[in-house]
Amino acid sequence: MRGPALSQHSAPRFRGRVRLAPAMLVLPAVLLIVAVLIYPIAYGLYLSLFDYVMTMSPDLTFVGLSNYRKLSADESFRNSLAVTGQFTAMTVALEFVIGLGIALLLTLEFPARPLFRALILLPLMVPPLVSGLLWRLMYDHELGVLSYFVRVLGGEPPVFLGDPKVALLAVSLTEVWRATPFMVLVLLAALQSVPNDLHEAAQIDGANAFDRFRAVTFPLILPVVLIALLFRTVDVLRTFDLVYLLTQGGPGSTTEVLSMFIYRYGFQSFDMGLTSAASMLLFALTLVVCAVYLRLIARRQAADR
Repeated sequence: MRGPALSQHSAPRFRGRVRLAPAMLVLPAVLLIVAVLIYPIAYGLYLSLFDYVMTMSPDLTFVGLSNYRKLSADESFRNSLAVTGQFTAMTVALEFVIGLGIALLLTLEFPARPLFRALILLPLMVPPLVSGLLWRLMYDHELGVLSYFVRVLGGEPPVFLGDPKVALLAVSLTEVWRATPFMVLVLLAALQSVPNDLHEAAQIDGANAFDRFRAVTFPLILPVVLIALLFRTVDVLRTFDLVYLLTQGGPGSTTEVLSMFIYRYGFQSFDMGLTSAASMLLFALTLVVCAVYLRLIARRQAADR
C-alpha cells in the first residue's frame, strides 16, 4: 500500500516538472524576440511621445501626440510619403512583370537554359553596397557607360541622378536589377509546380497559350504571386542603403523616401522624438500593407476550397 500511495503523492509534482520543461526550452527564444523585436518597437513608441533632441538637453519632455501632428503638417514628410509610394509601386510592378516574363522563358526548353538561369541569379548575389556604387558609376554623366551609349546613338544623355524627372526612375531601375532574380526564383518554382495534365486538357479543348496561362496557370500560382509581392513590397518600403548611395534623397527631395527622411532627422538633426514618430508611422504603414496582402491570400485560399 505504501508504494502506490507514494506514487500518487509524487505524480502531481512530476507533472508540474513536465509542464515546466517546455517553457524553459522556449524561454531563450522568447527573451531573444523581446530583446531584438518587441523592446525596440516599444521604446520607439515611447520616444515618439516626447520632445527629445539629443544635442540640446538630456531631459525628455512629454508632448503626447504633438510629434505626429508635426509630421502631418510637415511638407517634407508628406513628400517623402508620396515618393515612397511612387518608388514602391514602380519598383514592385516592374519586378513582377520582368520576373514573370523571365520565369515563363525559363520554363521553355532551349540550349543555353542552365547558363541563362545562372546568369539571371548574379544580381542577387551582389551586395546592395556594391550594386549601388556600381550603378552610381554607370549613371555618371561624363564617364558612365549608359551616357556613353546614349552619345554613341546620337543623343544627349540626361544627368541620371541629378535630373528631378529621371532620378527616381534611375533608383527604381537599380533596385529592379538587384531584386528581380528573387521574383524569378519564386515564380519559376510556382510555374513548375503546375501539373502538366491541366495544360494538356486545356490544349485539347482548343485553348491557346495565352488562354491557358490566363485560365489555368495564373489562378494556380496566384497565392505564390501574392506572397512574393508581399515580401518585395515590405522590402522596398524600408529601402535606405541604395537611395543613400545613389542620391542621398536628392536632387532636392525628389528621391527622399521615408527611410531617408528618418535618417535626416535622426542622424543629422538628432530630433529623436520626431524620428521615432516617423519610424512608428512607417511601421504602421508596413503592417497595413501586410494585412492587405494576407487578407488577399486568405480570400484566395478560401475560394480554392
